[in-house]
Amino acid sequence: MSVKIESNSYLTEEQQQVYQLRESLERNGGNPVGFLGLLAAVLRGDTWRKIPSGVNDEKPFASFADFITAKPPFGLGSDVEHVRVLLQLRHPHEGVAHVREEMDTMRAQVRELLGPAADEDPIAQDAQKFGVHARSGGWVFGLMVARSVQPGQGHGGDRSSLDYQRSERTDGSSGFNKVSAKRFAAMSGTSSTRVMRFYRAWERAVSAGVVPAFDDLVPGQDVELPKAELWGEYFTRYEQSTDRRESIAEQAEAAGTSYTEAMKVAGNPAALRTAILGDPRTAEAARKALTDRLEDDADLQIAMARTVAAVPELKKAVASEARRAEQLDYIRRVAGEGKLKTPAGQLIDAPPAVQAEAQRQLAAIERSQEPSPGESAAEAYEAVQDLVVEAIEKNPEVHVAEQRARVHKVLTSTARRIASVSDAPLAEIVDEELMREVTALQESVNALIALLPPQTGKRLRVVDSKAI
Repeated sequence: MSVKIESNSYLTEEQQQVYQLRESLERNGGNPVGFLGLLAAVLRGDTWRKIPSGVNDEKPFASFADFITAKPPFGLGSDVEHVRVLLQLRHPHEGVAHVREEMDTMRAQVRELLGPAADEDPIAQDAQKFGVHARSGGWVFGLMVARSVQPGQGHGGDRSSLDYQRSERTDGSSGFNKVSAKRFAAMSGTSSTRVMRFYRAWERAVSAGVVPAFDDLVPGQDVELPKAELWGEYFTRYEQSTDRRESIAEQAEAAGTSYTEAMKVAGNPAALRTAILGDPRTAEAARKALTDRLEDDADLQIAMARTVAAVPELKKAVASEARRAEQLDYIRRVAGEGKLKTPAGQLIDAPPAVQAEAQRQLAAIERSQEPSPGESAAEAYEAVQDLVVEAIEKNPEVHVAEQRARVHKVLTSTARRIASVSDAPLAEIVDEELMREVTALQESVNALIALLPPQTGKRLRVVDSKAI
């Protein structure tokens, strides 16, 4: 089917009918006699299905709504809702039975083809609302956040929705105090991260000079909003990789810092590295941030552990710091709890002189501004340990218990080690060196048994060292 659009004399018969229908619609706004009659004829002959849907397109229209909205000469170039309004007009001759029947049939066909109107169909209503917000809702939602939210507003999160306080503006007008993003999210049934996405989009628009600044807005205030299509420039494009950005936004709100400045830093790792390498204060801030993040980031924990393991200097520093921490914990326990662990592992009450010395050493460390606190801790630990050894030596009862604990500790450890090889096939793997080691071990045990008092050792038997 060929399509000519230069003049209506070149149109097909079906297109001529559509042309007349459109002319009626445009010429007199849809005169009931002209438009309704022609529309009934188009439907009765199924004309709208017999014309192509566009230039070089032989396919018919997919729906009657497409036919109504398509540009001439293929469609009516009108609006579906406008046609619905015209259908509510009465044909002047509807008093005549056959005309009324024709009109009723036509209206029924249109309703069937177009479906129910938006005010009759809840799904259509939702779709229309969704379309409106999708096209321009961004600025509306952004304004709601911009005029109501002040990130980091601590007290705002504690107020109920019925307990707002009035605040006076410099221009004499009054308004409600703004609330934190967290509080606003709780009131709206959404998340603070989503609220902050709209806040940041408005912040970028403020920087571009297209919307009023936050300080110029108060809750409930309406302002003229930019064109709907501009919203995407400040929201969608900037909100890619939202998980990362929202995480930065949460931290910015919690710390009361600028999200925009934080994103500038995050977007330039090379500059961040340069600042860390060149500035001790930046390096210290980075260290504290990494330390805080380590608590909840398992991947970062593994990465840091691997970094330490791969650098000998770091491994040595970590071991030294761990030793220093243990020494300080020991001194604090003695100074604060009055308890100490002896070299043999006994937990005993610290003598007053030992506790006093530990308190003195701890106070000195805490007052010290030395760059190498590890040395101070080691010296303090050694000083306290010397007093511990001296106190043990002066107390016969404690001294005996210490010796006993030391022997028990060694024997228990030795027995555990021997037990770990008891299931080895000694008869099959023994050689001269192994024979000498086992024999020497047996002789050492026999020597210990010989040292025991007779009443204790009467049930013990010295085994011939050659029995093996």
